[in-house]
Amino acid sequence: MKKTAALLVVLFLLSFPVFSQDAAIKGTVIDTLEKRNLSNTVIALLRPADSVLVSFTRSNKDGNFSMQKLSPGKFIVMITRPAYADYFDRIDLAPGATVDLGKVSLILKSQLLQEVVVQHKLGAIRIKGDTTEYIADSFKLSAGATVEDLLKKLPGIQVDKDGKITAQGETVQKVLVDGEEFFSDDPTIATRGLTADAVEKVQSFDKKSDQAEFTGIDDGEKTKTINLQLKEDKKKGYFGKLEAGADGDRYWNNNLMFNAFKGKRKLSAFGIMSNTGKTGLDWQEGMNYGSNNMEMGDDGAGGTYVYIDGGDDEFGSGNYWGEGLPKGWNAGLHYSNKWNADKIHLNSGYQYNKLNTEAQGNTLSQYILPDSTNLYVNESGNSYRSRDRNRLNGLYELKIDSMSSVKITAQGSIGNNYSQSKYHQESLNDNYDTLSIIDRVSTVDANNKNFNATLLWRQKFRKTGRTLSLSGRQNYTENTSRGIFASENYFFENGMLDSLKVLDQQKLTDNITSAINSRVSYTEPLSKRALLEFNYSIDNNHRQSRITTLEKRDPNLKEYEQYIDSLSNEYSFNVLTQSGGINYRYARPKKITFSFGMNISNAVYTRKDLKGGSAIDYSFTNFFPQASLVWTMGRNGNLRFNYNGSTQAPSIDQIQPIRDITDQLNIRVGNPDLEQAFRHNFSLSYNSYKFLSERSIYGNVNFTAVQNDFSSLNILDLSTGRKIIQPVNVDGNYRMNGWIGYWKKIKSLGIRTGFNGRFNVNHNTNFIGDQQNENDSYTFGGGPRISYQKEKRFELWLSTGFYRNISKTSLRSDLVTRYWTQEHDIDLLVFLPWKFELGTNCNFSIRQRTSTFDRNNNAIRWNARLDRKLFKNDVARLRFSANDILNQNIGFNRNINSNFISERTYDTIKRYFMLTFIWNFSKNGKPAQW
Repeated sequence: MKKTAALLVVLFLLSFPVFSQDAAIKGTVIDTLEKRNLSNTVIALLRPADSVLVSFTRSNKDGNFSMQKLSPGKFIVMITRPAYADYFDRIDLAPGATVDLGKVSLILKSQLLQEVVVQHKLGAIRIKGDTTEYIADSFKLSAGATVEDLLKKLPGIQVDKDGKITAQGETVQKVLVDGEEFFSDDPTIATRGLTADAVEKVQSFDKKSDQAEFTGIDDGEKTKTINLQLKEDKKKGYFGKLEAGADGDRYWNNNLMFNAFKGKRKLSAFGIMSNTGKTGLDWQEGMNYGSNNMEMGDDGAGGTYVYIDGGDDEFGSGNYWGEGLPKGWNAGLHYSNKWNADKIHLNSGYQYNKLNTEAQGNTLSQYILPDSTNLYVNESGNSYRSRDRNRLNGLYELKIDSMSSVKITAQGSIGNNYSQSKYHQESLNDNYDTLSIIDRVSTVDANNKNFNATLLWRQKFRKTGRTLSLSGRQNYTENTSRGIFASENYFFENGMLDSLKVLDQQKLTDNITSAINSRVSYTEPLSKRALLEFNYSIDNNHRQSRITTLEKRDPNLKEYEQYIDSLSNEYSFNVLTQSGGINYRYARPKKITFSFGMNISNAVYTRKDLKGGSAIDYSFTNFFPQASLVWTMGRNGNLRFNYNGSTQAPSIDQIQPIRDITDQLNIRVGNPDLEQAFRHNFSLSYNSYKFLSERSIYGNVNFTAVQNDFSSLNILDLSTGRKIIQPVNVDGNYRMNGWIGYWKKIKSLGIRTGFNGRFNVNHNTNFIGDQQNENDSYTFGGGPRISYQKEKRFELWLSTGFYRNISKTSLRSDLVTRYWTQEHDIDLLVFLPWKFELGTNCNFSIRQRTSTFDRNNNAIRWNARLDRKLFKNDVARLRFSANDILNQNIGFNRNINSNFISERTYDTIKRYFMLTFIWNFSKNGKPAQW
């Protein structure tokens, strides 16, 4: 026994050195550009928890380095050399092991153009000038995840249940793939059609106009943009995704995405058939589709201010937003290529969309009146809409030489919009006595056409900073419609029927918008860091509207032949604007860039009543200051400020002196005396990211004050509940919104946590009869986000939000509307044996009841799925999914505006179960990743 014990002691003592063996690292440092070995480079080993230095060494004359006698464990390697960007990596030293880092390439800072480079295993986020860049592989996703799934994981980016993307508090309007448009501007085509494993980087930035990027002078035209940079191995061969699913009864969801790459040639095609809401239509074309209007004015920098009024048309929202039950078909082709050393660039596409929706809903409204009374309107109805569109777009860019280039874009579309609707409205007074009952039906068949084109010629000169650019743009939109509007209008007095008015009319409309603009810009350098820009532009915007209203000569006849003179008109509105200005720009790379300047413009307005033969001319002279600042705060963040002024002309619908009586409770009257509005726009944003601690802060504040803003004069008839609405100009309107986010990895616990907050402030003025009414509304709140992941075991995401809503009106200071809303989300993915995955997500929507709206509209939306991976390399999977398991999904919208409060509920997609086959196919030297 003693011998055995002694033997065990000896073996333990002999084995102790094995368990305490030291580790080592080695490698070679080289220059990326010149491929030469770098001597005297500092290699430091840091402790991850607090970045304390553990050991360091220098590379020898051949660029080689090694560290011996290191304790086992996890460390950060930092490699630094003057004039080169720092390099970071994480390593895990096993006992007795020697980790060979191989050739470590350092990049000259002069090559990076403000880019902060971190090896992707350490830094998930990069700050590159005013661009936030996310390294896709740093965020763990389930196999087969889409780009939309990836975006939901990125700090500072939010994707709602309908696919709408918000980045740093602003709505994303463009999603590019490798810097190019991908099936026009419909973000969901890229975010839902591409798989996340194909993406190397996600970049979020404010895309400036082509002219602003060329001259370096901010012209105020910005588009919140996300760019998906694909991995190099995904640009060879082809890859795609096939998805086919159904519940065997009512619901189906099928789509195919195919992408073929060969060098710089991209060929893509997609098709979607779905009635689960996973289909969307191009948001930008909404302004050319049906009732949407586009108004243009001087932007104060020689360009054009574009205002899009999307109305209630879901085409204008960028996606199907969930009201009603949809059936969608969406298909497209995309081709792009570059030739002759990238001197010639072609980008083209075709897209077809069709969307049918059947909807029904109820709206409860309260009008707060100045004499301590209220008016209530209850509305219920159902509708059917069918919309389709064909669209072609193209871009051709030619780099004539190293000093000049030409860029041409063109797009055109034709479409049809057919709708049928039936509504029942009832208005009541404070005593809940019925004032009126309206039953109305309508049928509208509308056609639309659109064509627009741009031309941009840019010329550089031998003297650095001296440039000349000339741009032109053209837009033509035509909308025609034929509608039948019939209603039975019952009016009551003291609870008894007093009168009945029957309307049966046909309304024919023909609207044309034609705009042409040209601009010339010249820059002259004052020094290596400063330049002046001179610009001149001329813009002509012509709008014409014809409205013809007919009724039957005899109610028993089918034809509408009787012309109604008081409800018919033909009107034209023309704005000719000339603008000139000067701007100063100063740039000190990696430190500060700022610009400021002033434009002066003259806008000549011409209104013509083509039916009556009258015309009125008037003009405005406007001064447009502008300023911008980008302050780079070390390598970790930046602060940005922008200001610009812009004008907005009234729409032709607002000024056309005609009454719209299709809704007898809301009669609209044009105002030909409307003047232009002037907007002051301010924005301030801050971004910061620390790589070693993986901490990020981002936030922005936007403020807009409007002179001569467009508001409304509301004349209420308390005996019938009828409202007459006319647009008017008011001063003093403003709005402000902001957003802040914080994200940090707590390494000791292995979790990532953060916080998102936002606020909105709106102040606007309108008129109730002859009394001025000032309205203020506030929304503010936020909540934490937490994620916790165990490799190949589970992933957990939690987010929560509490939001306070307040609304008050000066006419009734005794009535203040206050309520809370809450949004909480849980997302869990569990990796099971035998290639199974279980995923579930749950959304809690909690809406506090108010004195006016006391119904329970809380909802818990719980979805789940069970996947089984199939085939070699797990390239396919079979999925069983359950949507809205508790069957609580509620279509809901609460609107507080001025002295008007409404709450709408509507039918939407609820519980269903679906079996889906998904196949990620690929031929690019690498199988598709799940």
